[in-house]
Amino acid sequence: MKSKYIFRALAFVVFGALIFLGFPYKETHPDMFYLSEGVALLAIILFIILYRRLIRPYKIIADGMDLLKEQDFSTHLRLISDSEANKLIIVFNKMIDSLKEERMQVREKNLFLDLLIQASPQGLIILDFDDYITDINPSGLKLLNVPDKKDLIGKKIKDTDINISSSLSKLQHGDEIVVRESGMKTYRYVRSSFIDKGFKHPFFLIEELTDELLKIEKKSYEGVIRMMAHEVNNSIGAISSTLSVVSDIFREEDIDRKFSYVLPAVTASLERCRHLGKFIRNFAQVIKLPEPHKTNVDLNELAKLAEALTRIECQRRNIKLELQLSDKECMAFVDAIQIEQVLVNIIKNAYEAIEEEGIIKIATQSVPLLISISNNGPELTEEVKQNLFVPFFTTKNSGQGIGLMIVREILKNHQLFFSFYSESGWTKFDIRLGNE
Repeated sequence: MKSKYIFRALAFVVFGALIFLGFPYKETHPDMFYLSEGVALLAIILFIILYRRLIRPYKIIADGMDLLKEQDFSTHLRLISDSEANKLIIVFNKMIDSLKEERMQVREKNLFLDLLIQASPQGLIILDFDDYITDINPSGLKLLNVPDKKDLIGKKIKDTDINISSSLSKLQHGDEIVVRESGMKTYRYVRSSFIDKGFKHPFFLIEELTDELLKIEKKSYEGVIRMMAHEVNNSIGAISSTLSVVSDIFREEDIDRKFSYVLPAVTASLERCRHLGKFIRNFAQVIKLPEPHKTNVDLNELAKLAEALTRIECQRRNIKLELQLSDKECMAFVDAIQIEQVLVNIIKNAYEAIEEEGIIKIATQSVPLLISISNNGPELTEEVKQNLFVPFFTTKNSGQGIGLMIVREILKNHQLFFSFYSESGWTKFDIRLGNE
């Protein structure tokens, strides 16, 4: 039973007892009767005062506790005539204001954090306590090439179609891995956690390192190439001049025939110097690439031109070169000469990989706007896939490793997305030229 009902029952008992005890004196001792009735009236007044000072403030505080229970921090308790109770009410209202302010700050911080996570260029995959995916931000979807987060939410990493799901699922708290995908894009995956309500929530952080690594890489090999070109060219110039003079001397008619055997060696040395000079000039092309001069170009015409430039070599190797061009217009805003060089380099890389007897296909597509080159040569190993665009990496005995390096730099300067796949007997190189 609530306190107010107990208080009312007590008042009823006391008042009833006083009134009942006074009635026997009504006829015989009227003064005693009126005295007892006066005492009963006084008791009623005192009970009312006591109720207002004790039970009402208690009820008000109880109502305040209900507000707290319902988490209603916008309502305040009203002051009453009791100064002692008002002190408690004032303290309660201040507490309500503090809780309201704290709640607003928490909501603002949570909102700010949510907006920050959504706008972050780093990918974030949040897991629950059982490692099931609960959320992923837009950058995470983009970096993982996932169209809709519904495809991931509610699943464990190992059960998703993410390329490196098996590697991610093995990461422990604090672990990280760096992965190069399609030989070009480089990502860092970190597993960590944050504390929420006293519990650790695990998450994966995805960061693309491609641009930073490419800048460092380019700065490094540019310095090496410049130094190498300077030293080699100076040496070649001096050696070639000396050898030319020696060659002219040995060609004179009155030269002693016992030195005639030296002439072929001098000639071979001069030829070697010319090859070395060409070798260095090829390296220098990488750091001397001009900025692209973009115009509207028909991809179908570029594909035909690349096919014409490589047709003879493919025929010599008995390699079938096929054109699969789109029926629709495929206009791209690019530097025609540089993109032509890209296509020729890729086709050259393809027929050198095939060597003899094979197929190379050049295809265009209008939606999305892209051009692709595929061949049925040997499938690339995982090592080759990871290092295909690394400067100076080559699988050929006489290669320099700059063909695809130039391809990478041209496409990077154009800000074009490209990728390659090597599976099911085909190696395919795609260049996307539109924004679809």
